[in-house]
Amino acid sequence: MGVLSRPEEVPALLRLKLAAGRIRRQIPPQEHWAFAYHMLQRVSRSFALVIQQLGPDLRNAVCVFYLVLRALDTVEDDTAIPNEVKLPILRDFYRHIYNPDWLFSCGANDYRVLMDNFRQVSTAFLELGEG
Repeated sequence: MGVLSRPEEVPALLRLKLAAGRIRRQIPPQEHWAFAYHMLQRVSRSFALVIQQLGPDLRNAVCVFYLVLRALDTVEDDTAIPNEVKLPILRDFYRHIYNPDWLFSCGANDYRVLMDNFRQVSTAFLELGEG
C-alpha cells in the first residue's frame, strides 16, 4: 500500500523528512563522517532514520557502532572466506577498529564499499570522545 492509502500519515512523514534534512546539515564536514553517514543510509535506511533523530554526540557514536557491527557481520557472513582466515579476523576485530590502516575486502555491493573503506569508520571511531 502506498502513502496515499493512509493520508493521515502524510503530516508525520513530512515532519520526519524535514527533520532528516536539518540533521543532514549537522553532520560533521570531515570526509570520514560524510562516509559514515552515507554508508549508514546505504546499509540500513530504516535504522539510519532512527539514529539521525539522536543528539549529535550519541548520534555519531551509534552511527559508528552500527557500522562496526555491520562490518563485523559482513566478515562473518561471507562464505567465500575460509574459517582459518575468518576466525582470527573476528576474534581480533575489536583491535582493527583502532587501526585506520587495517583493510580486509569482502562482502558484496554496499557492504564491500564499507569494508574497502573501513579506515573511514576507524577514523570516526578514534575521534569519538570517551563517555
